[in-house]
Amino acid sequence: MAQLMWRRELLTQLTKVPAKVKKKLAELHRKFEEDSTQASLHLKPVQGARDPKVRSARVGDDYRAIIIAPEQGDTYLLVHVDHHDEAYQWCQSKQFEAHGALGTLQIFDVEEIARAVAIPEESSAAASAAVDTEGFSAAYPLDSLDDEALFTAGIPKALIPAVRAVRTDDAFEQLAEYLPPEAAQVLYGVVAGMSLDQALEEMLGALETAPVKPAGPGDFSHLAQAANLDLVLVAGEEHLKEILSEDIEAWRIFLHPYQRKLVQWDVKGPMKIHGAAGTGKTVALMHRAVWLAKQTADQDRVLLTTYTTNLSVTIKALLERLAPKAHQGIEVTNLHQLARTIALRCGWRGKVAEDADLEALWEQVLSQESDLAAEFNQDFIRSEFAEIVDPMGIDSEDAYLTTVRSGRPRIGRAQRKLLWRLFARMQREQAKRNLLTFEGVVHQARLAVEQGQFPRYRHVLVDELQDFGLEALRLIRALSPIDEGLANPLCVVGDGHQRLYNRTPVPVGRAGIEVRGRSRRLKINYRTSEQIRRWAQGLLAGVEVDDLDGGSADTTGDRSVFRGPDPQVLTVDSPAAAGGAVVDWVRHLLDCGFGTHEICITPTEGAVINALETAGIPTLELLPRQRDPGQDEPGVRYGTKKRIKGLEFRAVVLLYRDTDAEDARERFANYVAATRARELLLVLRT
Repeated sequence: MAQLMWRRELLTQLTKVPAKVKKKLAELHRKFEEDSTQASLHLKPVQGARDPKVRSARVGDDYRAIIIAPEQGDTYLLVHVDHHDEAYQWCQSKQFEAHGALGTLQIFDVEEIARAVAIPEESSAAASAAVDTEGFSAAYPLDSLDDEALFTAGIPKALIPAVRAVRTDDAFEQLAEYLPPEAAQVLYGVVAGMSLDQALEEMLGALETAPVKPAGPGDFSHLAQAANLDLVLVAGEEHLKEILSEDIEAWRIFLHPYQRKLVQWDVKGPMKIHGAAGTGKTVALMHRAVWLAKQTADQDRVLLTTYTTNLSVTIKALLERLAPKAHQGIEVTNLHQLARTIALRCGWRGKVAEDADLEALWEQVLSQESDLAAEFNQDFIRSEFAEIVDPMGIDSEDAYLTTVRSGRPRIGRAQRKLLWRLFARMQREQAKRNLLTFEGVVHQARLAVEQGQFPRYRHVLVDELQDFGLEALRLIRALSPIDEGLANPLCVVGDGHQRLYNRTPVPVGRAGIEVRGRSRRLKINYRTSEQIRRWAQGLLAGVEVDDLDGGSADTTGDRSVFRGPDPQVLTVDSPAAAGGAVVDWVRHLLDCGFGTHEICITPTEGAVINALETAGIPTLELLPRQRDPGQDEPGVRYGTKKRIKGLEFRAVVLLYRDTDAEDARERFANYVAATRARELLLVLRT
């Protein structure tokens, strides 16, 4: 029986076609699967098309669907829909073929190829001035690949001469626009210093399986199993209705090949996924949660937990749309709610200390131990407790004397002994009042699980790993069946670039979570333009970023899949000037077709919000424990940098104070804020 695969680009096209055309497409798909040869399909060759495999089908009086017919097998490809003349013009000079090495569908425009070949030839003339002392042209990283290696990298044979002519990064950047996306990603890795094998693994995700390749020219039957960036096989009528719906998001249907492999990676032991902002870590985690839930027995439980409340609320809502049935088997919560639930079910009846409670306790402790406290800066004492003692669950002098304090000022053993007297008294005072910090609740929950008072989950998935302290990691380990020898017990996901809460990096190995050999990094950014990605990355220049397990994050080969305008950076001398600049910028975006819900301002600045409202532009504050209502509720969004974590917008205004560059924590926060922007970023320096 014939099958019809749909191209990703159709999702954006379908928002522009009439409802009756969508209905015709559904009928076309149904008839096609019943009998691809029936006359009512009106399937016919396109006259003048360079590729003889091109067919058209009528989907309305003035609309045509472009379908690629196989020369072998019975898998057809629905690749384009448009008005009659425009549809035929779109496919005239294109060729459609599965690449013989990677197995992916590639679409070439013959006329664009001719222009692409000319680009590096022009630039090479300028590059010819770069010669060494013996008169030879300077080498370029792609010179290390012969024609066979370039083909293995996914370059169509027709484009190999163009790649051969590249001599500069600028020429490569221009040529990359014409290359098939998967081939461009691999070559970006090589240009960045990777070997071809490294680039294939890092950029396309060669885990254990070799590429699924076509049997020969014109064979598309393997594409449903191949690592395709932009094809989906429609699985039944309900799936088709989803694709044709008004609010379908690409992330629910399409995954990068590397993401797909990680989603379905069957591993013995815990696994880790890391990568910079926008690389699709949370998307992969959600799809993996659904994949696990679908193969888990009804009595078994799947847990997905995050550090922040807002992200857990957002993920829960997204899972409901991603898998209306399977999501019911997935418990979604944030770390502190999870710990409190466990502690309460196991008998704890205390109170979580508020800031005022802790402040009063510290004043009492420091006054009672005034001579001892005088040996240290009081801010240091409190931060040492908040960042080391409390999140690491340290409850004895010996444990404090031997703990690793990464990122903290060095202190000797004698000083630690003195400090411990203060910390021990603080813990005693909390116990007298039956008070626990959030981290203390995590500690109580961990003890309860380890003592068998709370059952483990079958699968545990964790997002925002970088903000989990040592005691939180120990709780996660205790909740997962790591020691039971079961498959896929734990999947942890995070990014050291986005550490906002836990200032001290804690390798997961210190909590007994061993991920060596089961750790993968995502490098392709889908959310943020290359220009915004580079600007945001520059905010962390000189800051050491960890890989969440004791090593350093390697950003070699990190790339965005699309380009856009450079971030606009303006200096303003007052809140009123900032308000005026934002109003002008937002008005321009609205004139260009942006919705108010697609724009966000961070952090909250009263003068800016007042200026927008005075100008008649609606605003909406992003609140804790509530998801962003999206297009259902208009208003330019605004909130703290922490509040917008996990969200994304077409345009973001970042209010940047020059003092931020001096504070590592603010640099991380600004990185997070900047990378919420997909297309446009306005930075107002004050």
